[in-house]
Amino acid sequence: MVALPMHAPADRHGSTLTDRKDEVRPRRRRWRIWHKLATIGIAFTALLAGATYLLLDANSRRIELTANELRGLEYLRPLTTLLPDLATHKKYTRQVGAAVRPAADLVPLRERINSGYAALAEVDARLNGDLRTTDADLNASALPATQAQNWRTVQSGTYDKGNADAAHAMLIGDVRTLIGYVGATSNLVLDPELGTYHLADAMVVCSPELVIRISRLGNTVDDLLTSGEVALPDRTKVAGDVAMLMRHADVLQDSLFTAFRASGTTADGRAMRDQLAPQLRTAYLAVTDLATMTTRDFVEATTVWIDRNAYARAIEGASATMVTLWSAILDQETRMLRIRQDSDTADRAFALTGVLAAFAIAVLLTVWLARRMSTDIGAVARGATSLAKGNLAERVRVRSRDEIGDMATAFNGMAHQLQEMVEEQRLSELHLRREHDFVDAVLDVAGSLIVVFDRGGRIVRFNRACELITGYAFADVVGKPFWDLFLPEEERASCAAYYRDIRPSDLPAVYEHTWIRRDGAKFDVSWSNGAIVDDEGGVTHVISTGIDVTARRAAERDLRDAEARFRQAFDHASIGMCLVGEGAVFLQVNKALCEMLGRTEAELLSLTVADVSHPEDYAVGGAAVAAMKAGSNEPFHGVKRYYHADGRVVWGQVTVSPVRPHDNAPVYLVTQIEDITERREAEARLVHQALHDSLTGLPNRALLMDRLKQALARADRHPVLTAVMFIDLDGFKDINDSLGHDIGDEVLREIGQRISAQVRPADTVARLGGDEFVVLCSDLAGEQSAVEISERLTAAVGKLVVLPGHEVEVEVTASIGIALSDNESLTPEDMLRNADAAMYGAKTQGKNRWEIFDETRRARAVDRVAVASTLRQALRDDRFVLHFQPVIELGTGKAVAVESLVRLREENHGLLPPAAFIQVAEDSGLIVPIGTYVLQEACRQLARWRADGLVPPDFRTAVNLSARQATQPDLARTVGRALTAAGLEPSALALELTETVLMDADTSTLRQFEELREMGVGLGIDDFGTGYSSLSYLKRLPVSIIKVDRSFVAGLVTDPSDREIVTAVIRLGQALGLTTIAEGVEDAEQFAMLQELGCDQAQGYLLGRPRAQPPVLSINGSR
Repeated sequence: MVALPMHAPADRHGSTLTDRKDEVRPRRRRWRIWHKLATIGIAFTALLAGATYLLLDANSRRIELTANELRGLEYLRPLTTLLPDLATHKKYTRQVGAAVRPAADLVPLRERINSGYAALAEVDARLNGDLRTTDADLNASALPATQAQNWRTVQSGTYDKGNADAAHAMLIGDVRTLIGYVGATSNLVLDPELGTYHLADAMVVCSPELVIRISRLGNTVDDLLTSGEVALPDRTKVAGDVAMLMRHADVLQDSLFTAFRASGTTADGRAMRDQLAPQLRTAYLAVTDLATMTTRDFVEATTVWIDRNAYARAIEGASATMVTLWSAILDQETRMLRIRQDSDTADRAFALTGVLAAFAIAVLLTVWLARRMSTDIGAVARGATSLAKGNLAERVRVRSRDEIGDMATAFNGMAHQLQEMVEEQRLSELHLRREHDFVDAVLDVAGSLIVVFDRGGRIVRFNRACELITGYAFADVVGKPFWDLFLPEEERASCAAYYRDIRPSDLPAVYEHTWIRRDGAKFDVSWSNGAIVDDEGGVTHVISTGIDVTARRAAERDLRDAEARFRQAFDHASIGMCLVGEGAVFLQVNKALCEMLGRTEAELLSLTVADVSHPEDYAVGGAAVAAMKAGSNEPFHGVKRYYHADGRVVWGQVTVSPVRPHDNAPVYLVTQIEDITERREAEARLVHQALHDSLTGLPNRALLMDRLKQALARADRHPVLTAVMFIDLDGFKDINDSLGHDIGDEVLREIGQRISAQVRPADTVARLGGDEFVVLCSDLAGEQSAVEISERLTAAVGKLVVLPGHEVEVEVTASIGIALSDNESLTPEDMLRNADAAMYGAKTQGKNRWEIFDETRRARAVDRVAVASTLRQALRDDRFVLHFQPVIELGTGKAVAVESLVRLREENHGLLPPAAFIQVAEDSGLIVPIGTYVLQEACRQLARWRADGLVPPDFRTAVNLSARQATQPDLARTVGRALTAAGLEPSALALELTETVLMDADTSTLRQFEELREMGVGLGIDDFGTGYSSLSYLKRLPVSIIKVDRSFVAGLVTDPSDREIVTAVIRLGQALGLTTIAEGVEDAEQFAMLQELGCDQAQGYLLGRPRAQPPVLSINGSR
C-alpha cells in the first residue's frame, strides 16, 4: 500500500488553496464552534446541574432505596411464618417418631408450610430480579425452588430419625440464610435512618435467630430427658444454649429500644413505639421465664426433674410471642417506610417542576444554535459520503468562516490529491499483476520443491510440487514460519534464531533436513538455499529448492542399522558373553566379561573357564554340558562363582546354550554371565538389617526372640539354665533431652559395646529400642552365674562415658531385671515379660541395681495391671470424686482457698485415697486424663460455690500436677479451656508441683509455666524442702506459692531443727514475695507458732479435713 500525503496541493508559488482564499477574503473575528458549544453547555449546565442533582441523585436514590426495602419486606412476609412452622414441624416429627404425639397433628402444619412455600414461590417470581435471589451469590440450597424441593423430600418421610433432624436443620438454616440474604440485597440492614435501620436489624437478624434458638433448646432438652442420662457435659451444653438465647434476646431488646429513641421525636415514631413496646415486653418475659426454668430445673438441679408438659408449653409460648413480635416489627417497618416513600415522592414532584422549566429554556437555546451550524456541517457530511462512495470529483462549498469552513477547504484539497494517487496506484498494480502471473507459471511447472521465505522465515511462495509432497495448499501456509509447520518442536527455536540473524555470507548453503507432512509422516529433503539481497546488503528473502530423498536415505539407514546390529550384538552386550570351545577354552569374550573379571581380552583368551572359576563350583553345570555334547539342545541355567583378577569372588547368573554344525556335533558353547554380586550382597545386607538394630548393630527384638526360643527349646531337652537380663539405663532421658539425640546415640553405642564386652561370645546382646537392652545367656551353671554377669554389667555401664570430639562427659547407670528359665514351661514372651517386671522392681528400689524375678513380683505386676484396668473403667464410668481441704488465712482466720484432692469411688472398698492408685496412674499414663478431669471439676465446683454465694468472689482452688501432666505440650491450653468452661478468671486457680518436677523441667515445660504465669494462674511448690532445688533456681522459676512440708510442721513445736527450717522457708517466701502455706497443721500450738512466725496461710486436720461439701469459711467454724 502506498502512503497518501495529507496536505492540500500547493500552487507553483508554494501557497495552498486555503492560503489564497484567506488572502482574498477580508479578515474579521469569527464565531468558533467551541464558542457556540460552550454557550450551549454553560446555559444547559447552569440551569440543569442543580435541579438534576437534587432530583436524581438525592431524591430518586432515596425513593428507590425505600421501594427496594418495601420489596424486601414483601418477600420476607411468608418467611416469617415459614421459619417457625418448620421448627415446629421438626419438633412434631420427633415427637411422632417417639410415639408421644399423634401423626394427625402434622397434617394442618404441613398444609400451612405448603401454603408458605407457595406464597414464597409467588413473591419470588415477582421480585427475584430486584432482590437477586437467583444470583450465584446465594447458596444453591437456599434458593426458594430448592427449599421447596427439599421440603417435599422431608415431607415424604424417607429419612430415619438422625437424617430427618439434619434435613430439618438444613431447611431451617436455608430459610435463615434467605432471610439474611434478602435483608442485605433489599438494603433493609443498610437503611440510612437510625430508627428503621434498628427495626430492620431486629426483624432480619435478631427475631429469626431467637425463633431458631428457642426451638433448638426445646429439642435438646427433650432429647436429653428422653435418653434418661444427663451427664455434666450435657448440662454444660444446655447452659451455653441458654446463655446464647438470653444474649440474642438482649440484643433484640437493645435494637428496638434504639429504634424507639431514634424515632420517638415524631408522631409516627411514637405510634410505632406504642405498638411494639407491649409485645416486646411480653416476648422478652416469655424468653426470660424459659431460660430461668431451664437453668433452675435442668442445668443447676442436683437431680434433673422437670415437668416436660410445662416445659413444652414454655417453649411454645416463647416461640409464639416471638413470632407475634416478629410480625408486628414487619408491619411497623412497612408502615414507616411507606410514610417516608410518600414524603419523598412529594419532594420529587416539586423538584421536577423546576427541572422541566430549566430544561425547556436549554432546549430552545440549543435548537437556535444547532440550526446555525447544521447547514454547513450537513454540506461537509454529504461531500464526505460521496467521496466514500468513489466520487473523487466531489467538492464542498460552505458559507461559514469558522472551523467548519476550514474543514471544507481541507476536504477539497484531500479529494484532489487522492484522485491523483489512485490513478498512479492503478497503473502500478496492473504492471505487478502481469509479472506475478509469469513467475507463478514458472514455479508451478518446476518438478523440484521451491519455497521462498522472508527474513523472518515466513513462507512467501510455495510451488505446486511443495503442495503435492507436503499436503498443504499455498493458502494454508502463506505468511506462516515454515518451522511451525514442517519441523519438530525441539528444532523450531534454533531454526528461528538462524533466520533472525541470517547474513549474506551464510548463503548459498546445501544441506539435508527432515520435514513433516500434513498427515504427520516425515520425509527427507536435500535443500539448496540462495539469498535475495537489498541495496544495503541485507538479506530480504531466501529461495530454497529441494529434492525428496526419503527413499534413498531410508535404504541407507536400513543397511547401516543391520550392520550395526550384527557388529554390536556381541561386543556391546550389557552382560558378560563368551564363546567356549573344546577343553573349556575361551574362543571370544566381550568387553562386559573382561570388566566383570578384571582382565583384558588377551588374558582371558589365554585361560580356560576352570582358571577363573571358584574351586567349589567346578562341577556346576558339568552334567548339562555333557548332555549338550551328547546332542541335547536344552540350555543350562545356574549360579556360579568366579574369581576377579584382584582375588575377590564374583557371583554370576550363567546361561549356556550349544551351537552345532549340520553334523550335530557341538563346535562351541555360547555362554552369558550376568554379574549378580551386588544383588547377593544386598540380600545379605537386608537379612542383617532385618535382624539387627541400625544404631548399635546389635541383634533386634526379632533375632533375640528367635534365639531365646531356640535356647528354651534346648533347655527343655537338656537340664541347663537360661537367663534373660533386661537392662534399662537410668538417667539416659535427661542426657537425650539436654544434650540432644546425637549425644544420646553416641552414649547408646558406647553402652552397647560395654555390655557386649562383659558377656561370652555365645551370648546374645540385643537392643529393643530407646535405652532398653537385653542379654540372653544360655547354659549357665546356676543362678549365681547370672548374678555375677549382672554385677559386671552394672559396673561396666556405670563408668563415666567420655565422648571424643564432643568435649562432654556423661554418666548413666543400669537397672537390671533377671528372669531364669528354671526348666519351667515358659515362652520367650514370658521370659521377656518377667525380666521387664524385675527391672521395674530394681528401678523402684533405687536404680543402679539388679533384681531376680519371683512369683511375688509377678503378683505385684498383675495387681498393677488390675489397678490400671480399674482406672480406665472409672474414667469411663465417671467414678472419680473430689474432696476439698480448706486453706486458712492465718491473719484473719478465714478460708481463702481449697486444695482439690481426688478420690476413687470403688464398689467394694468405698472411697480410695490417691496413694492406692496414683503411682499406677503415673506409670500407665492415665494420670493425664485423670488430672484433666480433676482440673475441670475443681474449676466447675468453685464456679458453683460462687454462683450459690457459698464462697466470696476472690476464693481460689488449688490442684496438684503430676510430673507427666507438667510435661504435656498442651498444658496451658488445657488449663485455659477448663477456666473458660467454668467462667473463672485465671487468678482463681493455683497449680501445685513438687520440687523435683520443677527441677527436671526442660525448656518447653518452663515455657508452659511462664505462659500460665502470664495468664494469671498461680504456681506453687508442694512439699517444699524435701527436694533438691537451689535458691538461685527457685528465684528464676515462675512460682508464686511455696508450701512447707508437713514433716517440718509436725516437729515445729518440739524439734528446734524443724522450727529453724520452717522459719527459714517463711523468711525465704517473704524475701521473694511468695505466699507461704504450711501443710499438716494438727494442733493449736502449731497454729499459734505459725502465726507468730509470720506464715501467710495454713491447712491441716486442725483447720478442716478434706470433704466433698463446701468449705467452712472461718477457723472458728472448722474447729
